[in-house]
Amino acid sequence: MSISKEEARVMVLCTLMLAIGVCISLVVLRCHDDKDELPEADNETLTTLQHKWNAHTSHDRRGNDIELTPFPFDPNHADSATLCRLGLKPWQVSNMLKYRREGGRWRSADDLQRLYGLSKSQFEQLRPYVRIAEADKRKVYERAEWQSNYEHEPRPKTEKFAEGATLPANTADTTALKHIPGIGSYYARKIVDYRERLGGFVSTSQIGEIEDLPAGITRWFVLDKADKPRQLRINHATFKQLVRHPYLSYEQTKIIVTHIRQYGAIRSWRDLQLYKEFTQNDFKRLAPYISFK
Repeated sequence: MSISKEEARVMVLCTLMLAIGVCISLVVLRCHDDKDELPEADNETLTTLQHKWNAHTSHDRRGNDIELTPFPFDPNHADSATLCRLGLKPWQVSNMLKYRREGGRWRSADDLQRLYGLSKSQFEQLRPYVRIAEADKRKVYERAEWQSNYEHEPRPKTEKFAEGATLPANTADTTALKHIPGIGSYYARKIVDYRERLGGFVSTSQIGEIEDLPAGITRWFVLDKADKPRQLRINHATFKQLVRHPYLSYEQTKIIVTHIRQYGAIRSWRDLQLYKEFTQNDFKRLAPYISFK
């Protein structure tokens, strides 16, 4: 039997309508059967949830709170269908699932009142039915107990040196420095940082250049004759490397860099004597730390 063109068009149209109906049914069933989590709230998802929500709630056209249908549930593990049956609004369900996807957890029933759009009366309806798994509660309690123990546990005091003890100025670390009377973590770090910026101490008196250290601090240090400071190659160092040295100011560093760019390598301190920014005392202090090679 032959089929007319009109009949063929009708059959194609019926097939398309059937396919569309199947797709719509799958979307609607998702709110029932989704045992994992919904995607973020887009228009289609919210529409689907809205239909399911309508089936489980009664509308108040005057805008009053919707009466929920509470039953025991765990907000950390309930699926979308369960949350719909409680009577939560579709966008609230979507936000709850998004919060969980991002690692959020409700640690107690009272935490549920943070849910955006949940009124006080609705929270009071749901609160007696909230069930939080012990595993989710325990994380909070263990952390609180750990913090409490840590805060009340006395910190061991660092034993201080008796008078006459000394430390090697160029190798003592912050732990050793804290044994000096009057030196804690802050000042120990300042000493080590200053030593690193210098390139090493060539005299224990340099330790006294650090601000706010206790009086007489230098008596706790000694130098090894084998100690040699780290030198800066003045003609090859960068501006940043030069200006970081405690004995070079910003203006002095600019002069060095400009001189090298205009006149070539600096061969000795004589090349810098004509600049008013440098004094003989500057050259004396810098001498152990600068190389002209």
